Amino acid sequence: MPSIYSILEVIIIKVEQADVLIIGSGGAGLRCALELFDHNVDVLVVGKCKKRDAHTILATGGINAALGTMDPQDSWQLHAADTLRDGGQINDPYAVVTLCKHAPRAIQELVSWGAHFHREQDGRITQRFFGAATYRRACFIGDHTGREILNTLVDQVAKRNIRFKSEIYIFSLLQDRGRVYGAVGLDVRRGKFIVFHAKIVVLVTGGHSRMFSRSSSRFWENTGDGIALAYACGAKFMDMEMFQFHPTGMLYPKEAEGVLVTEAVRGEGGILLNSKGERFMRRYDPERLELSARDIVARAIYHEVQAGRGTKHGGVWLDITHKPKEYILQRLPKMYAQFQHFLGIDISREHMEVGPTAHYSMGGVWVNHKTGETSVNRLYAIGEVTSGVHGANRLGGNSLAEIIVFGRLTGATIAKCVKQLSWIPLNKLSLATQIAKFKTKLQIKRGKNPVHIKKELMQVMWDHVGVVRDGKTMKQALRLLERFKKMPLKSGGSLKMNEQLIAALDVANMLPTCEMIIRSALHRKESRGAHYRSDFPTLLARWKKNILCIPMQKGFRIATRPVPSVPNEIRPFLRRNTAAVHLLE
Repeated sequence: MPSIYSILEVIIIKVEQADVLIIGSGGAGLRCALELFDHNVDVLVVGKCKKRDAHTILATGGINAALGTMDPQDSWQLHAADTLRDGGQINDPYAVVTLCKHAPRAIQELVSWGAHFHREQDGRITQRFFGAATYRRACFIGDHTGREILNTLVDQVAKRNIRFKSEIYIFSLLQDRGRVYGAVGLDVRRGKFIVFHAKIVVLVTGGHSRMFSRSSSRFWENTGDGIALAYACGAKFMDMEMFQFHPTGMLYPKEAEGVLVTEAVRGEGGILLNSKGERFMRRYDPERLELSARDIVARAIYHEVQAGRGTKHGGVWLDITHKPKEYILQRLPKMYAQFQHFLGIDISREHMEVGPTAHYSMGGVWVNHKTGETSVNRLYAIGEVTSGVHGANRLGGNSLAEIIVFGRLTGATIAKCVKQLSWIPLNKLSLATQIAKFKTKLQIKRGKNPVHIKKELMQVMWDHVGVVRDGKTMKQALRLLERFKKMPLKSGGSLKMNEQLIAALDVANMLPTCEMIIRSALHRKESRGAHYRSDFPTLLARWKKNILCIPMQKGFRIATRPVPSVPNEIRPFLRRNTAAVHLLE
């Protein structure tokens, strides 16, 4: 009978080694990789998707930076104040200041690498309004900004010959005495396991918007992979209850449900109308109207539908028909093509039917934003998988800025320390055990179809922990979650291109993420930012704090911490009254 080691040699392609392993091939991972390479660090990028197909391409409307090209009064301090206000002032102030100070440099870098931002006739970079922004601050490339940024970064990675592996599903991190030293993944096309050996691992796996049935993410991504990897290592999490529902996603046909209708439509003058033709945002935010904060607009749409003023498919109308067709084709070409493709609608002549869609994870892995370190030794994280930058609600246009700014800064920090770290030897017995445990998933013959179970879990989250929440409904979700945990999942018996196996892995990743979201949301007995509880509809000063999920031997416990104080240089710009208010009244 062959030993466990000989089995290991047969089923593993090879061991890949690099000083730094980056898990995730979107903008954050690529910008970090570029910084490491330029500091002579051996780096390897591993992606779940194909090289130019990471989730970054779905960030369409723009990237924030206080350039002042359109509104000279803008400043990084105003950008920071907008970010803190929109975030319910539970953001990490250091992270916000860092983001806003360094965002203009991020634009300059992208331009130097070939990104073609829209410009005025005199050469200035054009900037458009995004929701809750004091001034025009979002730099853009039509309405496909994320795709162009990702392509720019991929081109730079290729120019440097940085090692890059696609379509690898990382399902476990390697750990020794509390230190992370690599990962194990499945090459889904070849059906083989692959081991990655590194001194430092960086999680840049994106968010967890596919916890919900209507989502702006594609079905196979944003299933909380990085959250689950960090959770298994005993990492600390923060603000998991804070999840953003974008106000405008497509409602039909089924294959388009949740697909994002970019905020750029409203930034370019689009207005929202209910089924009676009323511009209803006058009731909810008469000053900012459609360019109010995303949480306010999403709840306003929800409220209109609940009051019987919704459209046929349970949404509202978004109208840009007052703009010339040529203008729409120049500024919103992707949106024009999107509605033509799915519905045959000419948005220069017809209204768009839209409603809230799960969009962005403000909560995630706790990190020290001065270094990018998590609470686990040698494990770093950047971007949507983390918490702290966006607080209770993300300002539109800040996500692309975040991944470029912190991708560079975290890469620079790692470059300073990685060469001094010693290698941790691979533990073959531990590896073989992990892979053997993984292979037992393939031997379940009477389990449920994981593709169906994944959809059921997403529907539970949408129905019970959505745009408007309450304690009773969320407790029901927790009880349902316990049932999901006990379900055996039939995985199809093959390692190669196995849809059921991938769905089973996704469900396993989603379960701890869902539980942390629900328990944190139950703990926060107020409404703040994207977290709205109908049974606690008031924003309360005593809840101006972060909620932590602290790992224990089994599961986690909930704790809170005070929010760090805002720097003096930002305080004068925070003039809005933060006393208790009713968010829907």
